[in-house]
Amino acid sequence: MTSSAPDRAGALLALTGARLLAGPLIAGFLLWLQSEAAPGDAAAQRTLLAAAAAAFALAAATDWLDGFLARRWNAVTPLGAALDHAADKALVAPVLLALAFGILPLDLAAAAMLIVARDIAVAGLREGLSAAGRTLPVGPWGKVKAAAEMAAIVIILALPALSAAAPGLGPALETLARGAMWLAAGLALWSAALYARIFFTDL
Repeated sequence: MTSSAPDRAGALLALTGARLLAGPLIAGFLLWLQSEAAPGDAAAQRTLLAAAAAAFALAAATDWLDGFLARRWNAVTPLGAALDHAADKALVAPVLLALAFGILPLDLAAAAMLIVARDIAVAGLREGLSAAGRTLPVGPWGKVKAAAEMAAIVIILALPALSAAAPGLGPALETLARGAMWLAAGLALWSAALYARIFFTDL
């Protein structure tokens, strides 16, 4: 038995909604963890951060699944693409802000804020283009940037637990997380410049 179009639309909407909800919930959990949860119990902190990493990774995986199913079911629509894009930002931005609040070192907090500021600026460009009857499709660099920032977040959250379990891997994982975050920040600025060039073309 094959699923009907409404069933498929409902499944895609559920995946998108999961990301819309997951970002604020995980960010709130991280802020609570920093202020309230077993501040003297390092093992508990590591376990809770690892749980947050698993939850974020699961939510991030719905991005791929959402796109895969939409293409397979031939259900790609402008509204669905817009909601999918908004869900990605709603997943990543709150978590980056929560990490910058007290978990990230200063340089990575700066990288996180660059990413968030870029996303706000690009959202403004999209709004301006929409008002002019034009669109701003997600480019390949934007997709790589999204993958890098999601990978960086998962590694950063899981790093304390992974380092405790395998101390020899700690420095390599920290370097990987730092590289992924700055790669995402660099790609954020690069893709924003490309989007701005599209925006100001033929105004």
